[in-house]
Amino acid sequence: MLFVMSPLKNVLPRILSLATLLFLAGCETFQETPDSDTFIFLDPEETLYVRMIIAPDLMMEQAYPELSETVKERRYEQYLTSMRSLLQIYRFPMDVYLLEELESPGEGPLLELFAVRWEQDRMGEIKVTLKAKLERYGELNTLGTFTSHEMPSVMSNYERSEQVFVRTMEDALTQMFNELNKHFETPAEEAFVQEPLDS
Repeated sequence: MLFVMSPLKNVLPRILSLATLLFLAGCETFQETPDSDTFIFLDPEETLYVRMIIAPDLMMEQAYPELSETVKERRYEQYLTSMRSLLQIYRFPMDVYLLEELESPGEGPLLELFAVRWEQDRMGEIKVTLKAKLERYGELNTLGTFTSHEMPSVMSNYERSEQVFVRTMEDALTQMFNELNKHFETPAEEAFVQEPLDS
């Protein structure tokens, strides 16, 4: 079952931007946190909470704050579209709750996604850099950094370019899901864990 919370609409854009900037300010320190020795296994009976942070375009925020917020909301909707699609494709075996930007997770594992980059560069290529980590009851496993890029056709219009934004995020998320799926026990591992100890 997939729980999707709609983006916050009644919070001032500048407050949202401040929350994002505070996250970015602590990002470097957070990255220094070492992984736990314990490998995290996901339990299909639990709910996986997912938080996505999309790095702001600071220059656009300063010059065109309203446009920046509109673009940010569009990217978040594109991310939700990609997540919904991939969760169905992968038939993800546990409930997933997609958190709003300022929402706290409930009891259970937390998947944190940070789109360090999701933009069109000066050459016109659309690039994604996505970092992911998994937390569960104080344990931390880094899933990795996943990248994707695609050059829109020279004949592309606005709608087709936006489709490329969706495809690049889907590709990065697909790479992430391939790593995340390793955190479910295989039948052999499950049988080993359940095997009674010799008396």
